[in-house]
Amino acid sequence: MNYTKRAQELNQTFGQVLQGCPQLTLIGDPVLRQKTTAVSVAEGLVIAQKLQETLLKYRQLTGLGRGLAAPQIGEAKAVFVTYLNDTFKIYLNPKIVALGPQLNFYRESCLSGGYLSAEVKRPATVTLEYTNEQGQRQTEQAEGLTARLLQHEYDHLEGVVNLDKAEAGSISFMFNDPLEEKLRAV
Repeated sequence: MNYTKRAQELNQTFGQVLQGCPQLTLIGDPVLRQKTTAVSVAEGLVIAQKLQETLLKYRQLTGLGRGLAAPQIGEAKAVFVTYLNDTFKIYLNPKIVALGPQLNFYRESCLSGGYLSAEVKRPATVTLEYTNEQGQRQTEQAEGLTARLLQHEYDHLEGVVNLDKAEAGSISFMFNDPLEEKLRAV
């Protein structure tokens, strides 16, 4: 791999992201370190719409991105969205209620982290309670990449970024293709 060429490509793409998604907050912004506050359904849906628009724009520019939390657009509110199988899902006032005992590794990146990635160890399963867009309280159990995504976005609501959970010495520029990344056993 020609690392100089790849670094130039990443810099060019990141410049386009900053221009195309000016509301995206980056690591170093204090809002990413705040615990979020609860939202009403009406307020949460307004924020979710902004998250969806920003995530779609980011995906158009990079081809990447599976989730986005309110702090990542400067709002210290308990809302995040996911985008899996060409479908958005809205999570209002989520709370992790259970984590499975088995762990796995994955090289995580984050829209707020630019092109930094890190090996992060997380539980392989999660149970999350949240309010949906109709105002109904839901419980979701997830495993694999979906469990990881929910934990990653939930961490944003707690003022935590993926680099905080990085395995020692594993933070690096993202020279790999994140779409090729696989979960690995601990």
